[in-house]
Amino acid sequence: MKLYFNYLKILSFYLFLEKFLINSLFYYKKIHIGGIKMKKLLSLLLLSALFIFSCGNKSETKKEQGTTAGAKEKIVTSVPPLRWLTQKIAGDDFEVISIVQPNMNHELFEPKPSDLKILENSKVFFTYNMLGFEETISNSLSDKNKIVNVLDGVDKNLFIKGDHDHEHEHEHADKKEEEHEHHHEHEGHGGIDPHVWFSLDMMPKVAENIKNELSKLYPDKKETFEKNYNAFITELNQVKAELSQKMASKTKKSFMIYHPALNYFLKNYAIEEISIEQEGKEPSAQQIKEIIDEAKEHNITTILVQPQFPKQSAEAISKEIPNSKVAEFNVDKENVFENLKQFVDYLN
Repeated sequence: MKLYFNYLKILSFYLFLEKFLINSLFYYKKIHIGGIKMKKLLSLLLLSALFIFSCGNKSETKKEQGTTAGAKEKIVTSVPPLRWLTQKIAGDDFEVISIVQPNMNHELFEPKPSDLKILENSKVFFTYNMLGFEETISNSLSDKNKIVNVLDGVDKNLFIKGDHDHEHEHEHADKKEEEHEHHHEHEGHGGIDPHVWFSLDMMPKVAENIKNELSKLYPDKKETFEKNYNAFITELNQVKAELSQKMASKTKKSFMIYHPALNYFLKNYAIEEISIEQEGKEPSAQQIKEIIDEAKEHNITTILVQPQFPKQSAEAISKEIPNSKVAEFNVDKENVFENLKQFVDYLN
């Protein structure tokens, strides 16, 4: 596009010179330039203009090439929490991206051709290998060697069985989705709860797997990855201590959330997670009544709803519970530490 505009400039410059010289020849009789000489002069001026603009274009091209050469290399991950953790280890020299964005529903997400193109052009794809779309992507990639399961080597005892059937459907209030049935896997492989990014006990091994893979791909930055990993583990231990202290002071032993997602964090604490959705579906009128009774029994005042899910049921329940409120809680938020701190504050 820039080259196109440069040629327009040259053409305009040429026409200006031609008009100028013709006018000069018309008005000033002292200037005697034959037709042939006139053409030679115009050709010379045109070549000069082309040289000037081509030099400018080369300069701009070199500048653009320098920008491209200086661009950060992309590392691809599956979901925002994994993007956040990978960025912690990779550092500022890399641009880590997530196929799923924080405002999307990872359970209904279907990769587009553009997503697959990004993955094909990347050196690595970090995945939990727990969600349906992750498996779809892994099966679609031509180079399987770039797929890295960050849960490799994690203690199997840390995994939690999902609360619902392995496959179920979500019914959404959104008009575009009301007319369709969405079948997807809520649990990971073998009916395992896929929200593993909330497991602070798994994080050290996940971070180590990321560090080791990046060190293989970029050996010249191995020391940086090691340094970032150690800093992350230090931060992780500090956050765990802070959250444990806050959780120890909690008097409420249960809370309500539309879509269950926090069992990995709660497994170390005697706090019950009450789900509004029933087997992956919007609750019926009878089920809502039962949920209201349960909420009153447990003195629940805060009901959490992920922005990717409908709020109608939660709001209907809240209206029947004195002094209660509906609060938004995004399980796909990137910064897991900040997300868990926010959740603990909700429990007050």
